[in-house]
Amino acid sequence: MPVVDVHPDLVAAGPAAIEAALAEHAGDAVLARFTAEALAAADGRQLRPWLRTAAVATMGIGDPPRELRDVLDLWVGDPGTADNLTTGFERAPRAGVACALLARTPPSGVWPGLVAESTTYSMLQGGPEFAAWRAASDAAPAGDDAPRVRVGVEEGHTVVTLTRPDRHNALDARLRDELDAALALVLETRGPVIIRGEGPSFCSGGDLGEFASFPDPATAHVIRLTRSLAWRFHQLERRLVVGLHGACLGAGIELPAFAARVVAADDVRIGLPELGLGLIPGAGGTVSIPRRAGRQTLLRMVWNGEPIDA
Repeated sequence: MPVVDVHPDLVAAGPAAIEAALAEHAGDAVLARFTAEALAAADGRQLRPWLRTAAVATMGIGDPPRELRDVLDLWVGDPGTADNLTTGFERAPRAGVACALLARTPPSGVWPGLVAESTTYSMLQGGPEFAAWRAASDAAPAGDDAPRVRVGVEEGHTVVTLTRPDRHNALDARLRDELDAALALVLETRGPVIIRGEGPSFCSGGDLGEFASFPDPATAHVIRLTRSLAWRFHQLERRLVVGLHGACLGAGIELPAFAARVVAADDVRIGLPELGLGLIPGAGGTVSIPRRAGRQTLLRMVWNGEPIDA
């Protein structure tokens, strides 16, 4: 899949010239990279509308003109960082472009955003990048039937604890359903709600052993929305305090990002590794993280894929 470096003379010629150059890659998932020199040659009044609607991912390198920064999908300060993120993008370009376009199109609210995210996620579940990951993966479901969630009261606060410590509280269907049921009951109460995890990590993300066992993309879409933990976290947002420690990957950071308050231990590592599977964040992260830290932070995390210290 191509990475296209757009040069100053092409930008100076206007959006039609850029479109013509990109037409050579029709049907491909493209990352169009613009140097600061190229963007300086642009007529911002013409380029802004094109950047808003381009069916490619866009990156500015260097110091883009201020009037273009908010319409680039991502801009970085130096070529080295740009190359690292480009390498991450190239692991799964279709998913990388899909995430950029989704983040570029802000939803009218949290629920529409979750629907759009799930729709895009299901599309990618039927795509070649996820199929390649499934073919190469030897992950298998754990198969244990131990309880996944415990609900109690401490000092007048409702405390919800994830209780799958031997799997770093990896989110499987059982944990999802138990947590959804617990939070539905908590919605009927009042006062602060604390969510935490037992063991070495708060939540290491989705259980990879179940990623290959979804029924089909359309059914998976319905299940994600009818058992949406992201929506539960949003409903409880103002009451919610989430304690993070250890690995907080994928859903393990996407869901806490909805909370009014997040308390992180010194050993926290956060990351969005989904692109390595040919997917995008699917636990509400394309909504929660832009709301909390901006869409460019989301894309940096997705394209980079590596855990970082919080």
